[in-house]
Amino acid sequence: MASVMNRAPLNISFKRTLVEDKMTAWNNLVAKISAYQLSDGRDIFTWDLHRHDNFTVRSMYQYLMNQETPFVNKFLWKLKIPLKINFFLWYLQQGVILTKDNLAKRNWSGSKKCCFCDHNEIIQHLFFDCQHAKIIWRVVQVATGLTPPKSMTHMFRNWLTCISMKQRRLIFVGAAALIWAIWCTRNDLIFEKKIFTSFMQAVFRGAYWLRFWSLLQREDTRKTICLASKALEVVALDIFAKNGWRSNNRLCF
Repeated sequence: MASVMNRAPLNISFKRTLVEDKMTAWNNLVAKISAYQLSDGRDIFTWDLHRHDNFTVRSMYQYLMNQETPFVNKFLWKLKIPLKINFFLWYLQQGVILTKDNLAKRNWSGSKKCCFCDHNEIIQHLFFDCQHAKIIWRVVQVATGLTPPKSMTHMFRNWLTCISMKQRRLIFVGAAALIWAIWCTRNDLIFEKKIFTSFMQAVFRGAYWLRFWSLLQREDTRKTICLASKALEVVALDIFAKNGWRSNNRLCF
């Protein structure tokens, strides 16, 4: 402990970069630890959740069961989408999906460039800042009137706070379909060596999944989802008709 705490910055490293909430939690932990005076005595481990100061699975389980589930995770797992998409969104929210920057942290030596442009691939760029992602969110804005999310944190926390919970769930189903479509299109270019031609590849793929996932929703909401899916396709076709294959270079914000 002393070898870690007696240096500034702290003599410690992490396999994965700490970002957002994790960085805040780490800073809070360091602030609490720094208040203690270290001595040359032997370290002793105690577990405050058990009367004998010993760790037990039961005490940890009871503690977790008495905690309120964070809203973001609780909301995410209640979305009526395929389970693998729930997991994918959770990995995104944690910032650990295997984008090229995360692969590089695992000593991967390939190109870090985005497959849609010349910038380095990170989660924020791939799903929000890349010109390819921007035009997809632009299609969403034109088709639905929704202001696009600016980041994963914004999307999972503040994006739809003024909208009813019922509508919020439906919108998130659509957002999940488009994000999954961006990811799968990216994987096709990298692993299947497919040729990227237009943003429409991801839009139409997302619209297809949105219609397919409508079967998982309540019967009274299926029509709304199908109409949203159709609106995405109509707007995408309209943009393509006006701008052609160069739409990606002309429509961004």
